[in-house]
Amino acid sequence: MKVGTPLGEYPFEFRRLERRGGGIAVVGLVAGLESSVVVTAADLAPAAKRLGPLVGTALVASYLIARRR
Repeated sequence: MKVGTPLGEYPFEFRRLERRGGGIAVVGLVAGLESSVVVTAADLAPAAKRLGPLVGTALVASYLIARRR
């Protein structure tokens, strides 16, 4: 996986998941530095709204493919 920054793209090397501050932290190395992203329950609603159409399309496509078989 790569992480985009204003300074360019760098590989992300996953290390671990941990509980942090009421959320889940994804911890790894970016350009050799330990970095983390914390996802909380408050982050899920906006993500669901943005991903909703994509998930809906994927479900319909999966149904149509399975129906053909």
